[in-house]
Amino acid sequence: MANGTSISEIKRYVIDAITHDDTIFYAFDAKECENGGDLKDTHIFDNNKIPETITNVSTYMTVMVYTRATGRNKTFVIPTLEFYVYVHHEHMKMDYKITKDNRCDYIAGLLEDMFNGSSQYGGIGQLKCTLNKEGTYNQEFMYRHLIFETMDINVSACEGW
Repeated sequence: MANGTSISEIKRYVIDAITHDDTIFYAFDAKECENGGDLKDTHIFDNNKIPETITNVSTYMTVMVYTRATGRNKTFVIPTLEFYVYVHHEHMKMDYKITKDNRCDYIAGLLEDMFNGSSQYGGIGQLKCTLNKEGTYNQEFMYRHLIFETMDINVSACEGW
């Protein structure tokens, strides 16, 4: 992986995996969406959409990917997959038949189950969850911030060998 060359591809692959997962689709409780594919660009974004731009009581997720060089001579890159799950406080409660967790924690758990330990989303190693933090974004939205990292060879550092 050269720095930045496959970021968009990884985002598309990750968003595709998420939107094809029925459990995640139902966890969003997006009544206006017929299936998980409808969540893209309405509830799941490939950029860090901030809650101030949202007017609906709902749940949103952002997916971001970036890399940073590391190691001696910058031989490796650390591809990083980052999620923010934003849930409006009025949309936080879930059906107790499904889970006793709040919506934010439940979706974060589903993402951790899907990505932690996986090696199919870019990199030579398995993704490891390095951050799972909750917080309050503003008076309306709570969030959960997740980061998954792996290791890959820095192709751009190897050029000219």
